[in-house]
Amino acid sequence: MSEHADATLREYVNRQPELRVALLHDPLRKAQIETLRQTLATVEQALADEGLPDETQRRVINRIVWGNPEGLADVHAQMMSVRKQMLLTDLPPDIARTWWEYPSTSPARPDEEPT
Repeated sequence: MSEHADATLREYVNRQPELRVALLHDPLRKAQIETLRQTLATVEQALADEGLPDETQRRVINRIVWGNPEGLADVHAQMMSVRKQMLLTDLPPDIARTWWEYPSTSPARPDEEPT
């Protein structure tokens, strides 16, 4: 197995503390991880035999393990990045005015009468 596939599988196990414990005591979980390891090794060998570039092989392994070709994504960091970008960009005048004049914490929308 390549270093990337090995590191990906290790990260997969490390992200799940209960799985690490189960690998010591549960033969079924150990067999499942071994099957995943063998699958990754087989896929990696097949991709190498077909002459695909290393980057493509990395993306395929990531998709198998994480469901995403970019690998494990830090969603919180991505959302913070999007939020920062939104705050840095200029809002259109009507949205900016509405944003500042009517904060989301108000009990009623500005165009509605309170009930």
